Amino acid sequence: MKKKQVKEFMERLNGKAGCNFRLEKKEAVWTCSNDFRLAKTILKDMKISKEEQVALFKVCRDNGGHCDCEILLNAEEKVLKKYK
Repeated sequence: MKKKQVKEFMERLNGKAGCNFRLEKKEAVWTCSNDFRLAKTILKDMKISKEEQVALFKVCRDNGGHCDCEILLNAEEKVLKKYK
């Protein structure tokens, strides 16, 4: 994947089609099923190959992203640095 695609993926994962981070009654809330369900749907929609998905998820896991929300909370910055 190119950095531009990874940025788009992160934006979509953060948005309504993904974890949808938001404030409700002054509390942070988001959607996550403790897996990569949302990320996989987004990557499929972006037409990212299975091989590229496997590589991306490895980088995410290696940097603390073990589910959809952790990709954004723990790994996003480090993942973006790995892609050119």
